[in-house]
Amino acid sequence: MNDKTIYKIGGTNIGGSNIEEIESRGYKKAVKSFQIKYPKLQEVWVEWVKNGVKLSKLQKLPMGRKKKLGG
Repeated sequence: MNDKTIYKIGGTNIGGSNIEEIESRGYKKAVKSFQIKYPKLQEVWVEWVKNGVKLSKLQKLPMGRKKKLGG
């Protein structure tokens, strides 16, 4: 059984309707791997399916510890 979830992440500054699909075991790992590719984004939309229900969230970036991010 596959315990990974597909997260669709897209930001307003990426260029229109570009949505990147990331397969990950968790929400936090998916968002962090995305923010490494696009470090200048301030917020992104994240969509995923859990138990047959489509969920979405507006995530502010950067996500993580302030000490590790240099803030």
